[in-house]
Amino acid sequence: MKAAFCSTSESGPSALAPGSGLSSASPLTLPILALDIGLKRIGVAVSDRLGITARGIACLHRGDRAWPKQALKYAQEYGCKGLLVGLARNMDGSEGPQAADCRAAAAELAALTELPLAFWDERLSSWTAKERLRAQGLSEKKVAERVDQTAAAVILEDYLAAHPGPERG
Repeated sequence: MKAAFCSTSESGPSALAPGSGLSSASPLTLPILALDIGLKRIGVAVSDRLGITARGIACLHRGDRAWPKQALKYAQEYGCKGLLVGLARNMDGSEGPQAADCRAAAAELAALTELPLAFWDERLSSWTAKERLRAQGLSEKKVAERVDQTAAAVILEDYLAAHPGPERG
């Protein structure tokens, strides 16, 4: 498995698990599959092949032990060449229990693929997603149904904006 760590914070390289030897690396190759990993649900989004847009495509259930295989099925379906996992950080940039959970989930996924995987700071992605969906005039029920995949798209958009011209696949 190839992996990378990218972040909007100042914390520098990090790893899927302590001692795994992962280092900071070049941007992921397009298209990219992004995951917003929560305790109950996992939002899934994909970039286009040019890195211009990102769109939410699915919501997986974290309690389903097959979620990593389902995520990789989407990656294959869309021809993705990299995986981006939103890393839950506290507002001060530190990592808490949620970040540790994201890393553990990412390790499950990484064990099943050779696709490069990067982390990206996901602070305020769910809030941005909710605001975006409400601005579209959606009911709270529809907002709740789409927030996870929209948050994954927000994470991916942030990554793409920070890496203009990522490698084309």
